[in-house]
Amino acid sequence: MPARRKGANLGRRTKKSAGMQNIKAHRRDEQIQEDNADVRVSMVHFRGSQSQEARDKRNRQRRLEQRQAQRYVVNTRRAIDQQHQQVHRAFTSDSFLRLAFQYEPDVEYYAHSKVDIGTMDKECPHCHALKFKNEPAGLC
Repeated sequence: MPARRKGANLGRRTKKSAGMQNIKAHRRDEQIQEDNADVRVSMVHFRGSQSQEARDKRNRQRRLEQRQAQRYVVNTRRAIDQQHQQVHRAFTSDSFLRLAFQYEPDVEYYAHSKVDIGTMDKECPHCHALKFKNEPAGLC
């Protein structure tokens, strides 16, 4: 079995993460303000140390990643909407002809107003099997 890598339990509740969370939860307002000021100063130094070209490159990369993420979300929503539209069209059409060949397991066909399956409450006089109301005789 391979050895666990350092940092392999990121995002898990470890003693260290619980301790850090406890420390952050019990800070005073003054400490929070000081920490925020320190972060602001370090960001000013970091941005000052970078060239304008590096900042522009980083910003372009960030914009590209945001666009790609937005496209992914939009495409996913479109795919879901298309599936919903297909189901809606299938339910609103007057003809359920050949619908069984396009079966979607996620769709509740029995809930449609035009679909009336009914109960198996008729008994066959020959074999005493339960049948649907309009089921033809001789299918025992």
